[in-house]
Amino acid sequence: MKEFYRIHELSGLFGLCPDTLRYYEEKGLLHPARGENRYRMYGIQDVITLNIVRSLRELGMTVEDIRTYLERRSVEETLALLEEEERLLRRRMEELERTRRQARRRQARLERYAAVEAERVEFLYEEERSCVFLQEDIILEGEIDFLLKKLEHRHQDYIKIIGDQCMGAAVDGESLKQGVYNHFSRVFFLTEPGLPSDGVLPAGEYARLFYRGGYGALQRHYQTLLAQVAAGRRPAGEPLELYRIDAHDTNREAEYVTELQVPVR
Repeated sequence: MKEFYRIHELSGLFGLCPDTLRYYEEKGLLHPARGENRYRMYGIQDVITLNIVRSLRELGMTVEDIRTYLERRSVEETLALLEEEERLLRRRMEELERTRRQARRRQARLERYAAVEAERVEFLYEEERSCVFLQEDIILEGEIDFLLKKLEHRHQDYIKIIGDQCMGAAVDGESLKQGVYNHFSRVFFLTEPGLPSDGVLPAGEYARLFYRGGYGALQRHYQTLLAQVAAGRRPAGEPLELYRIDAHDTNREAEYVTELQVPVR
């Protein structure tokens, strides 16, 4: 039976790169001896230590916490560690369950909007909708995805672009008066009740239609919407684009589904 093992033997056994073993040594987790030519030589205690480190790293424990445990290891400390392990596993299970629910809601969203009837104008009453938003003087169409990512980063604890939240942009009203349809005033995510928000989309009556395809068709669909609004109503605010199916869901632009809403009175 060998008394010591070279770094490549131990790294191969555990599926780790040699740099990881050197990092663990630097952090005080491993204590290899030095052989000929100053080569690192790992003993059976290092194998035992790596078994422990691998297990605890899989739970997400920090290297510093692992070092503290290794230095104080006893039955009592191990029992305390197992209690912490159970707590971490419960938290991970809750996170996985939350991710599963989000995936199901995203699936339901795609199935719903892939089958929605497009090009039809209808009127509906929307309750007040909480949102987080990022406002600029003028946002160009090509900047929307970057700014949505920036907004997600600002609220990363509860907002995900690839998730089940609705995201969108408000068309800039002043630009519309000049016949410019690809300028926007803000981007936003709708948020769940009880979560932090920057404001609300006001309650009220809205005209809407869904359209498929690229965003360059906004002008035509907005004019279609306005033609219907003109029969007894008038616009009461900036048009909203809600991205129901977009490039995060499909590479096929023809499959994009955008909901265009205009508040009316």
